[in-house]
Amino acid sequence: MRTLLVVGSYLLQPLLWVAVLRMWLTSRARIQRERHDFSSAVYSDHYELRHMLTQGLVLGVGLSAVNLIVGVSLPLLWILIYEALATLTLIVLPTTVAPLTLIVVSTLITEFGGRYLTPRPDLGATGLSWGAVPASSFLWLMAVAFLATGHWLAHYGGRFESPRIYAKQRGKRIAGYPWRELLVVPMVTLVPGDWFASHWAFWPILTIHGQSFAVLILPLLLGVRLTIFRQAPRAVYQKLAQQAVWLAVGALVLTGWLLWRPQDLPYAAVLLLVCYGACLWQAKRYDAHQPFWYSQVDDGVRVLAIRPGTPATKLDLAPGDIILECNHQAISSETSFYEALLINPTYCHLRVRNMAGELKVTETAIYSGAPHEIGIVLFRDQEG
Repeated sequence: MRTLLVVGSYLLQPLLWVAVLRMWLTSRARIQRERHDFSSAVYSDHYELRHMLTQGLVLGVGLSAVNLIVGVSLPLLWILIYEALATLTLIVLPTTVAPLTLIVVSTLITEFGGRYLTPRPDLGATGLSWGAVPASSFLWLMAVAFLATGHWLAHYGGRFESPRIYAKQRGKRIAGYPWRELLVVPMVTLVPGDWFASHWAFWPILTIHGQSFAVLILPLLLGVRLTIFRQAPRAVYQKLAQQAVWLAVGALVLTGWLLWRPQDLPYAAVLLLVCYGACLWQAKRYDAHQPFWYSQVDDGVRVLAIRPGTPATKLDLAPGDIILECNHQAISSETSFYEALLINPTYCHLRVRNMAGELKVTETAIYSGAPHEIGIVLFRDQEG
């Protein structure tokens, strides 16, 4: 009964449903854009929403277990500020919210504005505390956020390569690969005070060193906003995942430092945020200085993506490859590619040049009488 109560309170939090709605809208916009750019969606399912619910839950179970073992708590004031800011940014901002920025801003407001925000209402008589937690709790939260982000990027970053068409000078079009996913991690946290127990005797309460803590589930947001134009997205996110793990290590070191000097919390939180921003900036800058583009070519057609569940998944193809010949016919456009497929509508033989400039040959059977369902996503021929 107590567990159901806590889970029910989590499901009633507005931030959870605003995030779900936001990610559904993002997913729908992506599907519509793919249909516009490529006549049909590369990924027709709402995989962003599926990842939010499934991967967020998996990470939440792990982080919750660690939090309860360590006994980390968060103040009620911080939780209210964080959820209010997160909900507001998800509604107002046209782009994906920066989750780690929200953690730091909420921490700074709690640290510097707590004395002005907490006198009214006075919760002393209720037994619920506004903010009596160690300063190290906030950096611990940043550490677990970095770890969860690193795990997520390492396992899912670049796996769903959904291209987007951008304009370019000299009549050429280029493709980029945006990352717009967001996770909601249901993280169990402790809130100091016994107000819940005094009003609802069945509410889960833990007592640590003589102090009572209510058990709550916080919807923690995680996400990265990045668009790759000149590299393999998978490689970029693998590197970012490694950097996120190192930032988590740095956050844990600073957590230990705050046990000695808690007054350094604002500087430590801002330092970690700046380092995280520097990692994203470095990734963007490195991408901008690469000579490669996912652009249209004159000698062949550029592969932009492979639709799952199609014959193309059996071909040794990757986004960025250039198909030079199909069924021994030279091709230069989407139309000529499908015309070449019709020469042998049940088999596909390709001569390809990869991103490194190496030539290779690959082939596979295709659906009888349906070469258009091979599943290779290309630049569509421009009308007019």
